[in-house]
Amino acid sequence: MWDAILTVGNIAFIPALLPTVLSKRAYVPRLTSGISVIGVLAVVFGLVGAGLVISPIVVGGVGMMWGFIFLFRGAASVD
Repeated sequence: MWDAILTVGNIAFIPALLPTVLSKRAYVPRLTSGISVIGVLAVVFGLVGAGLVISPIVVGGVGMMWGFIFLFRGAASVD
């Protein structure tokens, strides 16, 4: 039951991050996105350690989105 509740709660992050991931003009400082990647990774380890299955997968997807933001949206775009 907790796995389902945490999964639904974490799915809410996906639409919130999509505009940043998809917009080439988006900019997030690397320090901010790097800290987010590390934090999400810690949450994934905690969820796996608690024996949950689905929510670590969803949070891992959110972490991959933050990783993409770190790699590709960390520099201000030049128009």
